[in-house]
Amino acid sequence: MKRIIFLTLLAGLLGCALHAQNSSEKQSISFRSAKKAVLNVSVDGQPVKVDWYVDNYVKYPNRPQDQLINVYVPENATKSSPIMFYVNNGGWIANSYSDHTIAEGSDYNGTYDRVGVALKEGYVVVSYGCRSRANEPVDGSYLGHSPATMTDTKAAVRYLRHNRKALPAGDVEKIFITGTSGGGALSTLIAASGNSPDFFPSLHEIGAAGVSLEKDGTYSSDPACGDNVLGVIGYCPITDLGHACAAYEWLYGDTRRIMYITGEMKYPTVDENSVLSAFAALAEQYTGYVGGLGLKDEEGNLITSANLKEYISGLMHEEIARTIEEIGAEQMQKDIEKKTRRGNRVNNGWLVFNDDGSYEYDLDKHLYYVAKYTTLKPAPAFSNKGLFVTHMNEDSLFGSAEVPYCPFNEYSWNNDKEDNGVGKDETCMSWEEYMLTEEGRELALQIKMTSAIDYLLEGTSDIAPYWYVRHGMDDRDTSFAVEALLFAAIRSNPKVASRNVGFAWLMPHSGDYDVPEAYSWLKTVL
Repeated sequence: MKRIIFLTLLAGLLGCALHAQNSSEKQSISFRSAKKAVLNVSVDGQPVKVDWYVDNYVKYPNRPQDQLINVYVPENATKSSPIMFYVNNGGWIANSYSDHTIAEGSDYNGTYDRVGVALKEGYVVVSYGCRSRANEPVDGSYLGHSPATMTDTKAAVRYLRHNRKALPAGDVEKIFITGTSGGGALSTLIAASGNSPDFFPSLHEIGAAGVSLEKDGTYSSDPACGDNVLGVIGYCPITDLGHACAAYEWLYGDTRRIMYITGEMKYPTVDENSVLSAFAALAEQYTGYVGGLGLKDEEGNLITSANLKEYISGLMHEEIARTIEEIGAEQMQKDIEKKTRRGNRVNNGWLVFNDDGSYEYDLDKHLYYVAKYTTLKPAPAFSNKGLFVTHMNEDSLFGSAEVPYCPFNEYSWNNDKEDNGVGKDETCMSWEEYMLTEEGRELALQIKMTSAIDYLLEGTSDIAPYWYVRHGMDDRDTSFAVEALLFAAIRSNPKVASRNVGFAWLMPHSGDYDVPEAYSWLKTVL
C-alpha cells in the first residue's frame, strides 16, 4: 500500500512538472510554483514527516525529464538548517531525475546512513536530475558533453539561492555538496569553481538564475544567486581527467609491466608492443605536468615527479597511524588477512607490524597488492574510445555537439582509429597542432571544467571553505597520484578553512563508508 501511495504521489508531481516543461513557455523557476507531497518515513524506527517539493530549476530546459529538483524538508528543519545537496553521478554518467533520494515508508539508520543522519539532524536534503554524457543525441546534437553536467548542477544551486525567501527551511549559505566517484569529482569541482565566469555562457543558455548577458557581449552574475557552496563531502573523485591517463601509467606502469610480462595481466584486444608503448608515453607526460603545478607539501617543499611517490607514501602513513590509534594494529592485521582471503591474493608484506609497535610500509608492494585484487584499467585508462582497448572510458564527456566523443589527451588523440571526425587520423593535425585551434581551445576549457584542481590552483573563484575528501587505500579506479595532488591543492589553498582530506583504510572504490565520521566533521564546521 505504501508503495502504491508513493507512486501515486510521484506520478502527480512529475505529471505537473513535465506538463509545464513540455510547453514552449519559459519556466518561472519560482519555488512558489513547486509541486508538493508529504512523505512518511522513519529514522531508527521513529516516524518522521518529510515535505517533498519538485520544481524546474532552469527556465529553458533542453532535457525536461531530468532537469528537475527535489527539495526534502523534514519536520524538524528550520530556516537555519544546512542543505545537503546529493549528487548521484557514477562515471560522469548517472544523475537522471528518476533516481530519487527519499522514498515513502522507508526506515533509515540515523547513524550510518547519510539520509538517516540528515533527517535526524533536521537538515534539508536536495537532489536533482541533469544532463550527462550518457544522454542520446537530440536532433543529431550531443548535449551531454562538458560542461552540461556541471552547468546543471550549478543551476540547481542557483535555484536554491534564487528562492531563499520562499524555501520553508534551509539556509542557502550553508549548502554542502556530496557525491562519489564521478559524483565525487563533480562535487569537488562545484566546491572549487564557485561563480567562475567559465560557466556563465552555458548557465545563461539554459536560463539559470542570476546570470545575464550584457549589451557588450559579456556575462554577469547576481551575487545573491551564486553557485558557490559552503563545503563538500567527496569520495574517490575521478578528477583531473586531462592528466588521469598519464597519472595512472606514471604510478602503475612498473606494476602493470611486470604483471603483463609475467602473464598475470592480459589485454587480448591489443598487442604487447602497443600496450608497453602506451605505458611509457603516458608516464612521461605526467612527469612534466607535476613539476609545472608549483604545489608544495606541508613543509613547503616543491612537489615534483621525483618526490611525488614519497608524498603519496606520507599520506598513506598518515592514514595508517590514524587507524592504529582508532582500531589498533592487531585489528588492522586481521583486516588485511580478511581482504587477502576474500580477494584470493597474496599478502606480499606491503604493511608489516613489528612486535615493538612500529610498522613498515612499502608503496610499490602496496600497488601490486591493489592490482592483484582488482585488475588495473588498460592503457590509456580514461581516454581510449577510439583505440578499441575497452568499453570503459570518459571520451563521450568531451567534444562538440556534432560528435559523439573526443579523445582528451595527446596519446589518445594521436592514436585514435575510429571514423568520428576527431583525432590525428582524420584532422591530419597532431594534438599540439589541434590544441592551438579554436576547437582545441574549446576542448581545453571543457577539460578544465571537470577538474577541481585547476580551479583550486587558479584561486580566483569562490572556493568552498570546508573540505572533507576520501579515497580508499584499496581503490584503483584512478591513480593515487591524482588524489594526492588534489589533497595537496586543498591543503595549500588559503581560502580553505577546514582540510579533512586523505586516504581511507583498505576501502575500495565506494562512498559514504564513514558517515559517522564525515557527519561528525560536518557538525564541527557548522
